[in-house]
Amino acid sequence: MSSEPVVDVRDPAVLGDPMGGYDRVLAESPVCWARLPGGEEGWLVTGSAEVRAVLSDPAVRNDPTGLPGPGAQAQEEMFLALGTPPEHLPYLRASLLSLDGAEHTRLRRGISHAFGAARVETLRPRVQEIVDGLLDGLGPAPVDLLEEYAYPLAMAVVCELVGVPEADWKDWYRWGKVLVEGDPARITPTLGEMFAYCHALVDQRRAEPRADLLSEVVAQDGLTDVDIVALVVFLVLAGHETMAHMLSNAALALMRDPAQRELLRAEPSLWPAAVRELVRTDGPVQLARLRYAATDLEVGGVKIKAGDAVQAVLGAANRDPAQFGCPHHADVRRQAEHGGREGSVGFGWGPHFCLGVALAKVEAEIALRSLFDRFPAVTPVTEPAWVPRPRGRHRVALEVKLR
Repeated sequence: MSSEPVVDVRDPAVLGDPMGGYDRVLAESPVCWARLPGGEEGWLVTGSAEVRAVLSDPAVRNDPTGLPGPGAQAQEEMFLALGTPPEHLPYLRASLLSLDGAEHTRLRRGISHAFGAARVETLRPRVQEIVDGLLDGLGPAPVDLLEEYAYPLAMAVVCELVGVPEADWKDWYRWGKVLVEGDPARITPTLGEMFAYCHALVDQRRAEPRADLLSEVVAQDGLTDVDIVALVVFLVLAGHETMAHMLSNAALALMRDPAQRELLRAEPSLWPAAVRELVRTDGPVQLARLRYAATDLEVGGVKIKAGDAVQAVLGAANRDPAQFGCPHHADVRRQAEHGGREGSVGFGWGPHFCLGVALAKVEAEIALRSLFDRFPAVTPVTEPAWVPRPRGRHRVALEVKLR
């Protein structure tokens, strides 16, 4: 592609207001040539139908290895820029997010049963117990809802599911913070700590199995220790960072909309649908993982060549007026009235659809309902500050008054 990019995702106008920025791109074209977050050029896909087509097409891959174009080289350069030592690369490449096709299906199938709706429902009492304990510890002074409630809750629930001992949760919290902050000098030693810890935990579960997901995975045939460690790291880190900001975003949206809060108070059966709707309008992830076309294809009438980078914008697709009426307004009745089948991609789409979606829905329902039941007039102290990242809607803090 020789033409200049239509939009630069790193533009301060987009970073400072990603929702508005991507909406403007969508209004111009649902598929356009752009400069992407890593500095490379590629296709920015914003339309709802087009995003779903890209995310469900097996010809659009997460792993660029062997494809034409600079994708594979760019990925290696990213690892090198982070100072990634060679011994860490197998774990990064074995992540579910890095795999495609049969290999991705094989690893995902080995753990998917643990995230099924029936299994997750058995965790509901434990999630409620963790939520109640955290709420008991809040206040009376203004509190940071993100750091004192959302983050600890998200980490506790996913560690509980995986089988990380409670005494070690603080280490995972610390590691997660380092990785999110993105300082290459700290990332490499932190990854080393995480991988070494996980290997030791795998050895423990192999010697003394328990009733947790890790023990089940360790007992499966065909998985190497690298596979298992990569799974643990992926599940814990992905399961707590995104979840914490999902809770924070949704809580703030409801604080700002008394009518929706009152509706949920009067009809608490709407909470599951409300969670789905808030993920649509205020989800923490704006951009899906960067993908690459394995063959020539056409999306939304635009021809994409093999090897081209393809960036799907989940946030824009979830606010596409061609798919949603009043797309920017969170209506907690919307998903209930449509059975949650309006085409939201808040949890992704296709083979990489969020593995923990059932857990995320239960966790968010309990966390948000309990928060507003306990503190019905909770309100932000100041306007929360955003972290200027193109991929997500993340805050520095969410300081609130509990009433």
